[in-house]
Amino acid sequence: MAEILVTSYKNADLDGVACAVAYAEFLNKQATLAKAVIAGNPHKEAQFVLEKFNISNLNKINEGISSDSRVVFVDASDVESLPDGIVPDQVAEVVDHRSFNDTDNFPKAKIQLELVGACATLIAERFYNIKADISKESATLLYCAIVSNTLNFKGSVTTNRDIKMAQWLKERAAIPKNFEYEMFAHKSNLDQPIKEIFLSDFKTFNLNGKKVSIAQLEILDKNDFIKNNLVEIKQVLEELKNEQQLDYLFLNFIDLEEGINIFVAEDRYTEELLAQVLGIKFENSIAFSNKMILRKEIYPLIKIFLQG
Repeated sequence: MAEILVTSYKNADLDGVACAVAYAEFLNKQATLAKAVIAGNPHKEAQFVLEKFNISNLNKINEGISSDSRVVFVDASDVESLPDGIVPDQVAEVVDHRSFNDTDNFPKAKIQLELVGACATLIAERFYNIKADISKESATLLYCAIVSNTLNFKGSVTTNRDIKMAQWLKERAAIPKNFEYEMFAHKSNLDQPIKEIFLSDFKTFNLNGKKVSIAQLEILDKNDFIKNNLVEIKQVLEELKNEQQLDYLFLNFIDLEEGINIFVAEDRYTEELLAQVLGIKFENSIAFSNKMILRKEIYPLIKIFLQG
């Protein structure tokens, strides 16, 4: 039987990378030949964790995928996110944790779609439920992914299942003291040009004929970033909107120290959209929310609103 490829969306974040690596390990332990692969380059946070713990069992898709290959798609469930060269008919399984999905377009896939904070929680439960051994590397990746996705268990997406699996994984992982803070501090490094920072975590959705893009930053101790860079932030948003022919574009800035969201919109149409969807009020292109809400939570609300 041909080897199964376990992958996520192109340029996957830590959750996607962790799930690909750990689920490939799980399948191999169940006598199913599998390999973790990724298209593009992992997000900065994922690369940091891989390098920190010297984890190398992740392969890049450097060449075209054989039409005979079977694929497991993790931490994603929409056709547009499939890496180039993979078609929906090749997908044998989809594992994701988002409320928005495109699962009807995977005709041959077994679907697991459950609303937890991290897809890593669902993969960890595969090991936990059958008392399967898990390597230190996979436990470490899955733990870090849960911490990241739940904003260290402070985000509104956090569930008891995430907390339970994180505790179980940490007992089997190699997590140094205070590593969670170190991981978020690394993500908070804003030494790159603002446009590069935005593009490092930037997603576009096609909703009812409209292209909606959200740049997301999760930052520790950077209270002055918005205030000191507002003019340039708006210029970059305008540039990206024009380059990519977007209908709506905004920055979702999550202040991990204060536990709040700051939204920056480049035009009044986006301000009006977010005001109606999130109940926030803009002043000088900026709006605040007193809770930490992630892009994965905002997108379904915009989708429902635009679909009327």
